[in-house]
Amino acid sequence: MLTKNMKRMLAVVLSLAMMATLTVGLAEEEKLEQPELNPHVKSIIEVDGYQFIDLNSNGELDVYEDWRLDAETRADDLVAQMTVREKIAQMQHPTYLPRADGKIAPYLEKYCTDYGIGMLLIRELNSVQTAAETMNAVQEYAEASRLGVPVLVSMDSVHGLSYVSGATVTGHNLALAATRDEELVIKLAEMAREEHIAIGVRMTLSPESDIASEPRWGRVMETFGEDPELVTSMVRAQIVAFQNGTEGVNKDGIVACIKHFPGAGPQMDGKDTSPIVADEETLQIHLQPYYAAIEVNVGSVMPYYSVPLALDMENSAIGSKAALQDLLREQMGFEGIIQTDWGMIWAIQEGLGTMTGEEVSDEEAIIIGVTQSRVDGIGGESIRLIDQMEELVGEGKIDEEIITAAAKRIVKAKFELGVFENPYCDVEYAVSFVGNEEHTALNLEAARKAMTLLKNDGTLPLTANAGQTILVCGPRAGDMDSLVGGWSSSQEGLTIAAAVAEYAGENDTVTYISDDVTAIAEAAKTADVVIVSVGEPSYQHDPPWGYATLEITPSQQEILEAVKANTNGLIITVVTGGRPYILTWCDENTNAILEAYYPGQQGGIAIAETLFGLNNPTGKTPLQFPRDMDSVNDQSGDVSFDLENPLYEYGWGLSYDE
Repeated sequence: MLTKNMKRMLAVVLSLAMMATLTVGLAEEEKLEQPELNPHVKSIIEVDGYQFIDLNSNGELDVYEDWRLDAETRADDLVAQMTVREKIAQMQHPTYLPRADGKIAPYLEKYCTDYGIGMLLIRELNSVQTAAETMNAVQEYAEASRLGVPVLVSMDSVHGLSYVSGATVTGHNLALAATRDEELVIKLAEMAREEHIAIGVRMTLSPESDIASEPRWGRVMETFGEDPELVTSMVRAQIVAFQNGTEGVNKDGIVACIKHFPGAGPQMDGKDTSPIVADEETLQIHLQPYYAAIEVNVGSVMPYYSVPLALDMENSAIGSKAALQDLLREQMGFEGIIQTDWGMIWAIQEGLGTMTGEEVSDEEAIIIGVTQSRVDGIGGESIRLIDQMEELVGEGKIDEEIITAAAKRIVKAKFELGVFENPYCDVEYAVSFVGNEEHTALNLEAARKAMTLLKNDGTLPLTANAGQTILVCGPRAGDMDSLVGGWSSSQEGLTIAAAVAEYAGENDTVTYISDDVTAIAEAAKTADVVIVSVGEPSYQHDPPWGYATLEITPSQQEILEAVKANTNGLIITVVTGGRPYILTWCDENTNAILEAYYPGQQGGIAIAETLFGLNNPTGKTPLQFPRDMDSVNDQSGDVSFDLENPLYEYGWGLSYDE
């Protein structure tokens, strides 16, 4: 058996042979283009008339430092130089939240320089400048580490560069699905890729590739709806745009991370993280987007917290060998990074504990995740996991070869991205580019195309500047977050109420009352038009109304009924949110219903333009809208299009010219 030193010597010999071959080849071929090098800490060395960064500061050109070589060769050399601890550190993907004042927390330098973490999820950046400066600091800290390995910075950017205030934040996928416009989705994803690169973020934890067969699930908003074919085509389009082609990770793209494997849409009774109820037949339907993603060489796959009952009756997908090794690796042929969802230890403990009743220790959960399901990137765990895993390797409970394979996949992606030569961004350029006017216009176009007119008795469009009194009411109408939706930082823009006031015209009187029912009832008496905004506020996993219902809350229903009882004017319902709500009362008692989903930063403008006829609505529902909860409770959570007598069918949507 080869010892570690023997393996290292063999790698060096092979690498020197490759370099010698390359040198001979270069004499016969055209001179290679020198990439831009931008070290902040380490030195530049010259070899064969080219410049390279001496990342390990040994004064020599190591194979992994040689940008002329392929990513595979460089990755082999780098991991051969790593200690066990350094390889474990590459697998870590912790979360960084900046301080409230925007300053960088002291522990970040320790994470990157001393521990040498491989990846970092970053959130809640209060400006584009702060974002770009923070990314540069991260890479400067990483460059100062022993081997100078850059950090792969990621973001939960499921709808644009969503965790940067002032960036372009689009509508959630459910809104984009309503456009049925794949070319538009491609343009938006290309725009997002460019904004990510501009601030130094090179991995997006998206696209969300689940099929929304269970309408109660809170994360329906992140999906492209319930049609497997539409979901698959849109997901594929996003991946190709994010990664700049179909050939996999490259220097002009960002790493896409498709989620949540093996298809988390069929959550039992709609409760998030509950078992995935797909059977062997329907599982194949929910896997369609993942097969398509692998065909275009998606860089990363994220397994979910839930237990996939068709594959494994005990383990969450994160901890399931059947799901990740037997299915994803062996049957589907995925070779990229398996990136856990956040909280591997908890997910494995929760899955096994719920399904078997057994208590699972932290150590047992770590061993399951690393040696059985064999994940690569481990998201959201304490930095102490490095110590724990190192100890388990030392005790022989984790095979070092597993750690080596995981570390290699991660650093190989970084070589493919080209970040070893220059991981830094241009702060001044980022500030001028991110959220620019062209991107804002494209975002508004998407919001306009998402607008879905569910009902209209001829009331819409309204005539602006007609000397009318307009009452806007409902708490969502004055809340920007209710337009942007979850998985994002706070963003500036026009709320529904503000946009209606701006577009109504100077001869119209617009009043906004949030949730004072008495005041709303009184104002409704003299209103010519009442616009009632209903829907769920911004959220992430668990819907504020609860997963057990899709009915409008009593407080919002009270507003609707107060308006109906007190006005002789027209009543227009504007719906925002991320699930197919039961709108039967609104359909029977109001003049028009406009479904806006979570339309993004420009949603308020798009809604107002649609109400006043400046935008002709063309959106089509990306899922069925139920008539009542009985039909929801009777449907099968793993099957699409199976609601009995839906209020609005899949693909429903009116226009003004119909």
